[in-house]
Amino acid sequence: MDHKEEQEQELEVLKSIYPDEFEEISEGEFRIRLEPEEQDSITPLTLALHIKYTPTYPEEVPEISIETIDGSIDTDEHEKLYSGLMNVAQDSLGMAMVFTLSSLLKDLLTSFVVEREEKRKKEEEDKIKKQIEAEQAKFQGTKVTIASFLEWKENFEKELEEKEKATKSLAIIKKEEAKKSKPTGRQLFEQDESLAKSDMTYMEEGDVTVDVSLFEREDMSDDDDDDTSFLTLS
Repeated sequence: MDHKEEQEQELEVLKSIYPDEFEEISEGEFRIRLEPEEQDSITPLTLALHIKYTPTYPEEVPEISIETIDGSIDTDEHEKLYSGLMNVAQDSLGMAMVFTLSSLLKDLLTSFVVEREEKRKKEEEDKIKKQIEAEQAKFQGTKVTIASFLEWKENFEKELEEKEKATKSLAIIKKEEAKKSKPTGRQLFEQDESLAKSDMTYMEEGDVTVDVSLFEREDMSDDDDDDTSFLTLS
């Protein structure tokens, strides 16, 4: 059986195994769509094994490529997939190998999805764990050591001293401002002319203004007389 016949027979088998996944592109060139056993509901991943027969296939490795249909794979994942396919292809020289290659790609794809799911779960668990630890730390507080207590005490005393200085300075400033802003009785009297005029409203025409100083001098004279009489009698 020549290479052409072997290739045609393999194509017939592949079409029967993958009736919905097989897509013929041209003569001797096709691709098979592959999905993992358990698809990722959040980030679905679907690949295709692209094969192009060489004239002497299966005596030599066909042209192999990996296409991404749904989702995405990074460079490292792509290299891991391609390296795995090429290793199996080298070991399968001389016989039909496409089914073996497609089965391998599906298995590797499934393992990728499982690894991604496990990684996502671990990240979620770590996030929840950190949240729980943060909440517990609020109630537990910080562990106090001699060094941390002395540091706290020093900072607290400095803060207290600064507050006392600020309070005293504010009190002095307010006191000085009060002194400057508070008017004397005479200033109030002079500023409010209504106070001077108010007494005049109670005085009738003909009333005499009384000079208080006269009474003060008279009282002093009386006191002097009393002192003199006292001395005479004695």
